[in-house]
Amino acid sequence: MKGSKPSKKHHWWPVALQSHWDDHNGNVCWIEPDGKIGKVKSANRKIGLKFHGHTIFQGTQFVTNFESEFDIDDKIHSVIKSLQALKPIGTSVSDFAYLIKKLFKRDRDLRDICRFYDLDQELHRDLLLLIMSLLIRSPANRFRYESYPGLIGLPPNEEVGKMNMMNAYRSAKDTCLYGSLSNQYFVILRAGFGNFICGDGALDWLSANVNGRSLNGRALIPLTPRICIYFCTPMSMRSSPNCAVLNAAPWMVDWINDITQTYSKDQLFYRYQRPKLTEAFKRGEFLAHGKRSDALLDMLDELAGIPRSNPYQISGVRW
Repeated sequence: MKGSKPSKKHHWWPVALQSHWDDHNGNVCWIEPDGKIGKVKSANRKIGLKFHGHTIFQGTQFVTNFESEFDIDDKIHSVIKSLQALKPIGTSVSDFAYLIKKLFKRDRDLRDICRFYDLDQELHRDLLLLIMSLLIRSPANRFRYESYPGLIGLPPNEEVGKMNMMNAYRSAKDTCLYGSLSNQYFVILRAGFGNFICGDGALDWLSANVNGRSLNGRALIPLTPRICIYFCTPMSMRSSPNCAVLNAAPWMVDWINDITQTYSKDQLFYRYQRPKLTEAFKRGEFLAHGKRSDALLDMLDELAGIPRSNPYQISGVRW
C-alpha cells in the first residue's frame, strides 16, 4: 500500500477544536483520574495526540499513513461558526415573552423550548463526518480496535488496532460524504450556565453501525465548552426539520458531563471550572452504560420523534 509522507504527531483531538477550549491565557486544562491537573498552551499542539497514531507498520517497516484522511479538521472552524449561528430560543425579547407564556402551559414539553432548523446538505455532511472522525480516532475506540485479537485468544495489538481504525474511518467517511441523509437528526445543546467537558472517550452507539452507506445509532459528543451535539437515527421522521437547538439547563450540562466521565479513561478537558470527578472516571477505565439507553437521551430522542423507552437503571461496565 502507498500512503502519504510519514508523520509523527497525529491528533485524536484536533488542534482546531482545542483552540475553543483554551482559557484567557491560551492554556487548555485537563484533570486525570487521580486528581492531577495539567495544562498546556493550545498553540503548542502537544495535547490530544499519539505519535504515529495513524501510521501502520509491519514490524519496523512503514506501510501507510492515513493521517491526511482526517481532512475534515480543516473545516472545524467553519462548522463551529455555522453551529453558533443557529440560535436557541431565549436570545431576543420576543423569545422571553414566548417562554413566559409557556410557563403557564400545563402540558409543555422539551419541544416548547427548542428552535428547529433544517441543516443544509453541506453542513449536515460536514458535521456528521466531524462527529464520526472524533469518535473513530478517539483513544476509547482505539482501545476497542486494538482488543479485537482477543476474540480469538490473542493479546491486544496496536497495529491491528490502527488497521481496524483506518478501515472503519474510510467506510464511515464514504457514508458521510455520499450516503443517504434521511432519518438523521441532530440536537444542538448550548450551555448557558456552566460548561461542557470532554474526554478521551464519548458515548458512541454509532461508529460501529455503518452498513453500506447508511448509519444507525446514537452519539453524544461535546465539541466546545458551550456546544454539545446529540445525533440519532429515527426509524422514521419528517424530512424537515432535521435539527433542534436548545439552551441546556444546568442539570442537563451536569448530566452530560457525568456521561462523558463514564466513557473517558485518562483525561477530562475543561475550561475554567474544574469538574468534580465521578467514581466511574476515578476507576481509570473505559466504561459504558449497562444498557444502550439513558433517560436524558430518551428526552432528546423525543425531539426527533423517537418514543421514549422504558425506565431502567444506569450502570457502568467494562468494554
